[in-house]
Amino acid sequence: MKTSQITKYLFKRQIVILGEMYLVTFAAIYILPLLLSLITGTLHDYSFVRILKTSPITGFFSFFMFVIATLSYENFKFLIQNGISRKTFFEAQITVYGLFILIGNTVNLVYNYLIYTPMTNRDTFNIFMTAYAKFFSNGIITVIFNFIFSALTLVIMTLIGMTIGSFLSLFSKTWQRILLVATPIIGGVTMIYIINALETSSLKMTWVEHFAEFILGYHRSGIYNPFPMMAFMLLISVIMLAIVRYLFSKKQLKRE
Repeated sequence: MKTSQITKYLFKRQIVILGEMYLVTFAAIYILPLLLSLITGTLHDYSFVRILKTSPITGFFSFFMFVIATLSYENFKFLIQNGISRKTFFEAQITVYGLFILIGNTVNLVYNYLIYTPMTNRDTFNIFMTAYAKFFSNGIITVIFNFIFSALTLVIMTLIGMTIGSFLSLFSKTWQRILLVATPIIGGVTMIYIINALETSSLKMTWVEHFAEFILGYHRSGIYNPFPMMAFMLLISVIMLAIVRYLFSKKQLKRE
């Protein structure tokens, strides 16, 4: 009962942020160009239809889920201070994120199938449609697996956000800033070094290419099989969920 109550609380609190995200997105894509056109005297160049044709919305919701999952400490702090266990908060938050993914994924696909694709005559509005749609000959099956594939992508983005947010919450604000600056730099330098080392080695990255081809479902026919990638994303999601669960168990309230 307590978990369901916390789930309702978090859902009501965060669904407002989801609504605000859609409003801000709409304003940034459609209203802001109109205002700029009015200010600069180029209203004759403004075209609502043209903006619709060039604005699939898939990426905005992915970014939203990443951000909201990263910034979960305040809700954690408030509920823990009011006697809610880490386990209850974790289960409730995961449930809310799952509901958000269902809502956002549905909105994305409905918009892209019913508005973006008919207006542009282009159906390559996300990764699945670009790489894997040709694998299926049935349109309904394609839509179903597009939904599943897109949902798994959102799950991974959300779990990455939760992992980063949970990991940073273990440190003071000073160390959080240091890590936010240092980690991308160190990670970038490390990746460049590894890539250069592999390219100059006798392996010539052959094993990396073969592994990537397997995961991506590459076939010499040019038609990619989505199932290896979906299985890989599911495996990564399970591993990251376990990591996040462990980090949540170690979370501590910071002294302000």
